[in-house]
Amino acid sequence: MRNIFAVPIRDQILIYAPLHNLAALVSPTLALRLRDLLASGEPAGDGPLGELVDLLRDEVTEPAPLQGEFVPSALGLLPTRGCNLACRYCGFIASEETQFVMSLEMARDAVNWYMDQVQRSGAPHAEIHFFGGEPFCVEAVIDLAVHLAQRRAAEIGCTLRFEVATNGTFSEARCYWTADNLDTVVLSFDGPADVQNLHRPYKDGSGSFDAIARNARILSEGANSVYFRACITEATVGRMPEIATWFCQEFRPDAVSFEPLQPTPWSDNAGLVPPDPWAFAHNFIAAAQILEAHGVRPVYAPAEIGARQVTFCPVGKDFVIVAPDGVLTACYLLRGEWEARGLDLRLGRMNTDQNGAVQIDPEAVESIRGFNVHNKLFCAGCFARWHCAGGCHVNHILGSQPGDYDRLCIQARIIALYNILHAMHHDELAHTWLQDHAALARSVWQASDRLADRDGTL
Repeated sequence: MRNIFAVPIRDQILIYAPLHNLAALVSPTLALRLRDLLASGEPAGDGPLGELVDLLRDEVTEPAPLQGEFVPSALGLLPTRGCNLACRYCGFIASEETQFVMSLEMARDAVNWYMDQVQRSGAPHAEIHFFGGEPFCVEAVIDLAVHLAQRRAAEIGCTLRFEVATNGTFSEARCYWTADNLDTVVLSFDGPADVQNLHRPYKDGSGSFDAIARNARILSEGANSVYFRACITEATVGRMPEIATWFCQEFRPDAVSFEPLQPTPWSDNAGLVPPDPWAFAHNFIAAAQILEAHGVRPVYAPAEIGARQVTFCPVGKDFVIVAPDGVLTACYLLRGEWEARGLDLRLGRMNTDQNGAVQIDPEAVESIRGFNVHNKLFCAGCFARWHCAGGCHVNHILGSQPGDYDRLCIQARIIALYNILHAMHHDELAHTWLQDHAALARSVWQASDRLADRDGTL
């Protein structure tokens, strides 16, 4: 019963069993009867309750951490930590890592090593992701990696996918190349000109809006998938529905991801602060309804109820990211960020003086595979544990007491509950629940959502 949850939604109880792919709204009395039947194992009889009990008694397998031989699930390349922008909230600005640039030889060796692993393992598919800084500040590395990987994939006979996370301020010619050659473009785009230019100026202080708007239009017309990723602050949280409408009217993104600001000393200096989590959740849902009406997928990653995962990000998924200095890591964040938390997310390194030989540390692999929700006791009673998986291992510091939710937990729980009700076609109930502040707070502030932990006051 540890993966069967019960969350109050006004005067009803949402029974949610994500591993059974099951959700049902029942009365509190029926929820307690369901709990007792599941605990006792006694026959439930016929009828809807009996059917529900039978479904929930089916065996399910929990998502498990990776085990056994290390086979890279994807390759990430960091051509540089440098960037042509000076975003007012970016923690990369003053990092010593921005001085490093990946050599063409290292990019070549990394791609050849990864494609050799794909061939050796017999994997039918390969993926290469480009991260930064701004990866297009070193276009030659991207060009080499794409062309070499395409040739190697043709030789091996596997499919191949490329993804890039970019600020989108490259030239028009590069934009057309990107639309033709890369499968997914994650475009950091915060909104209309006043928002974009405030948040994401060039280093000389001029606005980046004109370049990114031009390129967003080009990419929107391409065959690739384009995701807009907008950073939301306290100043812009109330504008999320407006931003969603504007994105849909001006461009054709496949998806829009709204992400709350992660505070940094630079965002503090700029007077930018994270949004209130309750306001973020409400405005995300309003924006999501607008996006869906235009055929655009809204994304708030920790609340994606279609996910069944033990770790939220590349960490723990045998995803190998090559930094410009040849260190292999499981995380694309700055090394100083995770080291400040006492974490070591290094997987090994490339030895350029040994013809590109790659050393993977088996002990590091096992240690990093341990970064998963099974080892996050705080998350054990949360209905969203298999979706959120505790969030970022570096930036999301979990509470010490059950139910001690922070702002990230609050907004993830609200949005995930809305997503469940929306998937069940209970939109009217979802609307009234969101407007009922007492009911909403009751849904959020549950020390444990597990049905087995519910008492007679349910």
